This record gives sequence, structure tokens and C-alpha cells, in this order.
Amino acid sequence: MNSQTVKLSAVTRFLAVFCSFLILFFLALVEWSFFASATSEELKNSLQSELSQIEAQINDYRSKISESQSQAKTFNREIQMLENKIKQSELQIRQTELTIQQTQIAIDEKTKEIGNQEGKMQREKELLASYLRNIHEFDESSMIQLIFSQEKLSDIFSELSALETVQKQTQETIAEIKEIKVDLEGQKEELAQKKNEELELKALQVVQAGSLSVQKNEKKNLLAQTKGEESAFQKLLQKAKSDATQIKQQMYLLEGVGLSMTLEDAYNHAKYAAQRTGVRPAFLLAVLKKETSWGTNVGTGTWRKDMHKRDQPAFMQICDELNLDPDKMSVSRKPSYGWGGAMGPAQFLPATWLSYKDEIARLTGHNPPSPWDINDAFTAAALKLAKAGADQRTTDAEWKAAMVYFAGSNWNKSVYSFYGDSVMELASVIQEQLDIITK
Repeated sequence: MNSQTVKLSAVTRFLAVFCSFLILFFLALVEWSFFASATSEELKNSLQSELSQIEAQINDYRSKISESQSQAKTFNREIQMLENKIKQSELQIRQTELTIQQTQIAIDEKTKEIGNQEGKMQREKELLASYLRNIHEFDESSMIQLIFSQEKLSDIFSELSALETVQKQTQETIAEIKEIKVDLEGQKEELAQKKNEELELKALQVVQAGSLSVQKNEKKNLLAQTKGEESAFQKLLQKAKSDATQIKQQMYLLEGVGLSMTLEDAYNHAKYAAQRTGVRPAFLLAVLKKETSWGTNVGTGTWRKDMHKRDQPAFMQICDELNLDPDKMSVSRKPSYGWGGAMGPAQFLPATWLSYKDEIARLTGHNPPSPWDINDAFTAAALKLAKAGADQRTTDAEWKAAMVYFAGSNWNKSVYSFYGDSVMELASVIQEQLDIITK
């Protein structure tokens, strides 16, 4: 065996081993990818299964609370209802945690998909550069040079045919790059929305935790005041009902917009809107209070800093029509997610206010109406709630209307049900107070 044969044999063995390694690596990569995908799917299925169970439990507690509210007030009934509310709130917090996990998985998947598309675009760009170099090289040569550089006439036509193919491939690659770019822009927008959704859910968690703390303190205080005795509880009820004057003077605060008035004054404004829209005053007051308490310092923003550019022309139009200095008018501050820019007690965005402007003017007689005028704002909020069904004045209709007011087209997402529940709970408390002062 000569040295040439030995060298070829060694090379052959090396190539065989190398190819075997590549095959094993490829198979391992495929298996790992399948396992990772299966694990991701299993996790998503597990999360969805637990969420479905939690949603059923939340609905069960909602039914129990509703049933308790229709019963006569006793100490045992009140304690049981508070315990059900606490358990429901704990479940809703867990529901939000799981939904955040779902959103994070979607963010990770979308990020990976964007990375793949960006890699594909880079490869297409490199391919395009290669095609353009070929075309450039051909352009640098004259037709005469091409003819004399070929031995046969058929070779000339082959060169021209190859050029035509390259030009066609160039156009196809440019079209592919454009398509990938459009797809990438859409995917990046979806990713931004998912990230905003995650931040919204985290903000919701903070509010839910605060509500749970209030409920636990309410139960603790009730036990401390009554010592667990029915007679003491009934005395508390009678005392609350007997002091109508104190209830009338109780302050109704819309914290976020820096607005405060007595409950009696707030009721008169709500009644003004109710007479024009059919929405229950106690429900309207509950929605407005929850809406202006959502987030932090919602009325401390400025249009220049906190409002999205798409909303600024409508805002300027509103201020111009009302002869107001836009720099002196407060709007909601930009939160940790999305944008601010909502106006007045009803927290309407400028474009939304303009879409309701004519109806508000027709009902209040104020033309143009102002988002910062209490009667205009209350009427605007009542109009929006009425369009969502709140003028039916049933529990289900009002709950749905509150959800639409808060989440728009996402109103039926179970993770947001906390908002509707909290509005209806507050509306029940306000209704009891209004029943006392309007006798």
C-alpha cells in the first residue's frame, strides 16, 4: 500500500467519523427541539387547566356573594360573605399570576419568532448582495468582451441566460425581504402589546392585593366591634341607618382627578346623568370612583409628556373649542405601561370624548361640553355605560357594562373580572347609603 493510498484511507475514515458526528448532532438537536416544544406545550396546557379550575371557583364564590347580598343582614351572613370575598380575591390574585405566566410564554415565543425572521432577513440580504455583485461584474464587461471571451456561440447565450436568471432571482429576493420586513413589523407590534398586557396585569395585581387587605381588615374590625355577637352587630346597623345627616356629609372622593364633594352632591350629579341616560346613580358613582382610583395620580399628567401623539390633535381641538389653555389642563399621567392622557372625572381619551361630544351636548345643553365639567363628565360616563347595557339596571347588565368601560373589547377576559366584581361591591355599599339619605 503506497503513501497516497494511506492518506486517502485516513481522509476517508476522518470524513466518515465527522459525518457520523454531524448526523448524531443533528438528531440530538431535533430531539432537544421536540422535547423543548413538548415541554412548552405541556406548561401551557397545565396553566390553562389550572386557570379553568380557578375561573369555575371564582364564579362559584361570585354566586355565593350575590346570594348573600339578597338575604337579611345578620352577623353570620356578614362574616360568611366577607370570607367568601377574601377567598374570591385570593383566587383572582392567583388567576392574575397564572395569566402573567401565560403572557410571558407568549412573549418568549414571539421574541424567538422575531429572532428567526431577522436571521432569515439577514440571509436574504446576503444572497441579494451576491446577486448584485454578479450583475455588477457583468455590467463592467462590454458585449464585445463577452463575445470574444467565449469559445462557442452557445456559451454566449448561456452567459446571457445566467444573467437573466440572476436578475429574476434578485427581484424575487427583494420581494422576499419586503415581505419579511412587513411580517417583522407586525410581530414586533404584537410583542409590544403583549409586554403592555403583562405590565397591566402586574398593576392589576397591586390593586387586587390592596383590595384583599381591605377585606381582611374589614372582617377583623367587624369581629372587634361586635365580639361575634348578633346583638352588637344589629346595634351597629341601626346606628349607621339612623345618622342620615352624617352620611349626606360623607365625602365622595375622586382621588385621581383631585375632585371631592359630599355624597349628597355626588348623588345629585349622578341623578342628573341618570335622568338623561337611565343608568343607576349608585352604579355610576361606583364606576367613576373606581376609574379615577385606578393606577396612581391619574390626574397629574400633562398632554406634552403623558399623551400619545395620536391623541394630541383631538386634545388641542377640545381645548380650542372651550377656549382653554392646554398646558393648564390636567390629564392622566403615563403609567408604567401604555400611555396616559385621559381627561376629567370620566377619564375619557380625547378621541373618545369627541365621538360622544354631540350626544353629551344634546343631553346637557352645553355646546361644546367639557370633559372637566362634572355634569358633562358624569353624563358622558353614563352614556358610555348605557351603550354597554347598564340602563337595563340588572346585576348582570351592570357588571358587563363596568367590564366594557374598563377593558373594552377584552371585557370578557376572566382575569379582568376582578374589576367588575369590585365595582358591583362598591355600588352595593353606595346604594345602601343613598337609600338612607333619600328616604
